[in-house]
Amino acid sequence: MTEPSTIELPDGRTLAYAEYGDPAGTPVFAFHGVIGSRLMWSLCDDAATEREIHLIAPDRPGFGASDFQRDRRLLDWPGDVTALADSLGVDRFGVVGFSGGGPHAMACAHAVPERVRGVSLVSTVTPPETRDRADPFNEAVLSATRFVPGFSQTAFATSAWLADNAWPGFRTALTAGSPPADRAVFDGPAGETLFADGAEAFSQGSQGPAHDLPMVGNDWGFDASAVEPPVRLWHGRADETVGLALAQAFADSLPDPDLYITDDAHYSTLVNNLGAVLDGAAAT
Repeated sequence: MTEPSTIELPDGRTLAYAEYGDPAGTPVFAFHGVIGSRLMWSLCDDAATEREIHLIAPDRPGFGASDFQRDRRLLDWPGDVTALADSLGVDRFGVVGFSGGGPHAMACAHAVPERVRGVSLVSTVTPPETRDRADPFNEAVLSATRFVPGFSQTAFATSAWLADNAWPGFRTALTAGSPPADRAVFDGPAGETLFADGAEAFSQGSQGPAHDLPMVGNDWGFDASAVEPPVRLWHGRADETVGLALAQAFADSLPDPDLYITDDAHYSTLVNNLGAVLDGAAAT
C-alpha cells in the first residue's frame, strides 16, 4: 500500500487521495462505500489505463488519511471534490459512486452539473423517498443509526477494533452472510484489496463510517431526480445490502437513466463490471 497524495482544503483540513489509470486521460473521480477508502479503486487500474481514464479516488472525511469533518452534510462533499479537481488542473470530470459513495456522486452532479460529464452508480444507496421498497431489517438498522443516540458509533466501533487488533476476525466480519457472488469475489484475486480497503476505512477509528451511514440515509438536501448529467446505474439481483427494488425505484425517479441489472451482489457488481462503469462516468 503506497502513501496517499494529499491537499490542504480551504478550511485547513487534509484531503487524501490516490490516482490510478492514465495520468493524461479523461478525469473520473471515484467515491468509496461506507466501509471503504481510496484503496478499493486500485481494482480499476488496468481498466482505467486501457480506456485512457485518469481515476482519482479521494478518502472522505474521517476515512483513510482524510481529516474528519464534524457536522458534515452530503452537500459539503462537492466543495472538497472541486477543490481537489482545481488543485489537479481538472475542469470537467466524471463521477463513480459505489454503495454509500453513490449519494456523494449525485451530490456532485447536483451542485456542479457544468463540471460533471457523467455519473455511474454501483450498488448505490438510494434516496429516502425510495425506502418503502427496502428490506425491513436493513431499514430498521439504518433508522437506528439516525435516531438512536450513539448507535452508529457503537455499531462501527467493533469493526474498527477488529481491523486494528484482530485481522482474521475483521475478515470474517466483513464477509459474514455474504451472498455466493460476493463470497466468490472475496475469495478471489480482488479479495485482499477489498479487505485492505475495508480496514483503511477505520484507520482513524470508527468516526468516519459512523457519521457517513446516517448521513446518506437521511434527507440528501436536494432533489436527486432533477440532476442534469446522465446517470447510469449498475445493480445486482443478489444484492442483499441494497435490494434491487430500491435501485429500480430510484431509476424510475430519474429523467433518463440507464439501469443495468446483473446477476451479481453488492461488491461483485462493481468487480465484474469495472470497464463499463468507468465508460459510463467518462460519458464514452
